[in-house]
Amino acid sequence: MHMFIRILASDLNIFISTGPKTTEYKKILAQEIEAQSLNYNIIEDLSRSSEINAIIYADDSDISDFSIFPDDTVIFSIFAGVEKTLLNKTIQQPLVRLIDAEMTECMAEWCTAHVLRYHLDLDEFIKPVKKEWKAYDKERLLANQIEIGILGLGILGSATAEKLEKLDFKVTGWSATEKKIVGVRSLIGPDGLTRILSTSDYLILLLPLTEKTENIINSDSLKIVKTGAILINAGRGGLIEDNDLLKALDSGKLSGCTLDVFNEEPLPPEHPFWSHDKVTVTPHISAPTRLRSSIKSILINIDRIKKGLQPLGLVEKERFY
Repeated sequence: MHMFIRILASDLNIFISTGPKTTEYKKILAQEIEAQSLNYNIIEDLSRSSEINAIIYADDSDISDFSIFPDDTVIFSIFAGVEKTLLNKTIQQPLVRLIDAEMTECMAEWCTAHVLRYHLDLDEFIKPVKKEWKAYDKERLLANQIEIGILGLGILGSATAEKLEKLDFKVTGWSATEKKIVGVRSLIGPDGLTRILSTSDYLILLLPLTEKTENIINSDSLKIVKTGAILINAGRGGLIEDNDLLKALDSGKLSGCTLDVFNEEPLPPEHPFWSHDKVTVTPHISAPTRLRSSIKSILINIDRIKKGLQPLGLVEKERFY
């Protein structure tokens, strides 16, 4: 715990740099400090950078040079993903990504909603413009006949797996290390990846973006995917090679996809995803950071450090998460 030695001080000085929402975060932090009777100070003057113990940070803020802060200042990201933050090579301090129960629940709900949307064939009745009472003569499979594959069984993936399993779907997950989740099969390694790709009716991407996961959905992996599968990506846009995905949709290899994250955001108006009849685009809304909940989660993490515990979400920079 030597890297957190200064945050253990009785007086904690916090600097907030969260881009356009900095003022809102400062207000909520001040409210929570008062409500919890905490001996914490909000520092706004960067000339006092040597006194700052903790930084609440977003990668779209106007702070780019972290060399002005002590090496043991702890940086708390307000985002679950920190790959953009790690591109800043002046960050040598400990970095903690956001782990927040409300954000996790948002993600699990969003993924589950889109699985159910496809499973119940709701688009057929929501999207038509004709005023037509259309008979539905398909015999829909039951949830316990559907294979769900989740790539990424971290906090978000595990919560999504648990929610879908409770709805009686057959859920399998693939991750770097084996996970133990009741009712969920856990796979690892190249053989596990091949198995989950080839057997899943729905593939949900919730992986972090790393050197190993970049473009994990490409022409080679799509050849393995079960014909007619549905792809749902709420992880990172860089997990998918866009042109290969479009080819898989056009050929019928994939029967549809819902994408919440993209290689370029905002998604350019001319991008073919917007007009493709098998693609649903949502504007990175699956699990937005919730202001008060995120502040409370960060304060809980600070309390963990003060108790001599490792903070939840401490980033291993060489792994990008």
